[in-house]
Amino acid sequence: MELIHKDSPQSPLYPSNLPPGEHILQPAACPFAGLHHQTSMMSTNKAVMNRMVSPLTSYGDPFLFLAQVGVGSFQEKSHRTHFKTYYFQVDTGNELSWIQCEGCQNKGNMCFPHKDHPYPSSQSKSYKPVSCNQHSCEPNQCKEGLCAYNITCGPGSYTSGNLANETFTFYSNHGKHTALKSISFGCSTDSRNMIYAFLLDKNPVSGVLGMGWGPRSFLAQLGSISHGKFSYCITANNTRNTYLRFGKHIVKSENLRTTKIMQVKPSAAYHVNLLGVSVNGVKLNITKTDLAVRKDGSRGCIIDAGTLATLLVKPIFDTLHAALADHLSSNQNLKRRVIHNLHKDLCYEQLSDAGRKNLPVVTFHWENADLDVKPEAIFLFREFEGKNVFCLSMLSDDSKTIIGAYQQMMQKFVYDTKARVLSFGPEDCEKNG
Repeated sequence: MELIHKDSPQSPLYPSNLPPGEHILQPAACPFAGLHHQTSMMSTNKAVMNRMVSPLTSYGDPFLFLAQVGVGSFQEKSHRTHFKTYYFQVDTGNELSWIQCEGCQNKGNMCFPHKDHPYPSSQSKSYKPVSCNQHSCEPNQCKEGLCAYNITCGPGSYTSGNLANETFTFYSNHGKHTALKSISFGCSTDSRNMIYAFLLDKNPVSGVLGMGWGPRSFLAQLGSISHGKFSYCITANNTRNTYLRFGKHIVKSENLRTTKIMQVKPSAAYHVNLLGVSVNGVKLNITKTDLAVRKDGSRGCIIDAGTLATLLVKPIFDTLHAALADHLSSNQNLKRRVIHNLHKDLCYEQLSDAGRKNLPVVTFHWENADLDVKPEAIFLFREFEGKNVFCLSMLSDDSKTIIGAYQQMMQKFVYDTKARVLSFGPEDCEKNG
């Protein structure tokens, strides 16, 4: 599966396709696509090498992966069948895949803005809604005779609809198509406050391709194609493409570090055991209670390519923020600034080229393996009002620590869900690792 950067002309979010002014970080009710995704079924009381794109939201926003997927089977007048092509966000923090369907246009429902029409499920010959008595629909998850679902990603932000089976078609690396029948997914008929709304009618994203834990995830449904394994390597170069790989198509790499991945139900996200955080080799004073998962599922650490930038629980964020500010205060070639347009408070203006020298490395100490994050993935480097500036590209969160896509740049990650291990290490991702 090819991953294409936002600034590549092949990307649907190539800047020339966006309205003027949308190169600035935009606030949204659900700003991080993979944040707090909790998939729950709604009760009556409320060898595939797929073509992928990996656009970077404009003006320094972190990464958003999109998969180009053919959905459904539609009959032409010539009696030939075809599919309709849509872009899905790739989300390792969510189980269920879903697409915005035509039912969102019904009275009382809501669609998020999109440059194309919602998916016309009623016209597809291969669309099969899941009924309440089918084994894939658990008890008390029924609404008007059909199996229902609801996905929330923060206060006031959710998508809901019916569970269904459909044919998904992907572009192979040989230019041919590979069709996967009876893929379980959600047909969304009501969505509120989704991240994609700020793109308005330029939005290419129709839904989510779920890659998290669980039998309904796209990864699990690939079966022998993936054997529960996938890998990706996020480039820093905005014109280079890379790949999301499955199973035997994963390129072997030497000297990868390995840590275990865990599922903390009901979350479908990949949890890792975070033991500490360091700045330039100096371990920060962080209590175990802020690192470990609590009984209510809060705290702990998730790695998620569907979350745009890293979130740290407030005690960890405040400690890291202070350590970075202290380190950077000694650099005479930097000037502290507050840049509201970038929605960041730890920002610096580079008074000379020397301002980028000796910037710190942040290390996340996972069980049996350390993730070293270089300055290029810690800070956003941009030109602002004619000045070269950089800002911390991590944010505070009340509940969970999530290592997002931006901090995963230039590292190869290999997920093995059967062995429950995550392997990773520095990689030249432009060589399609």
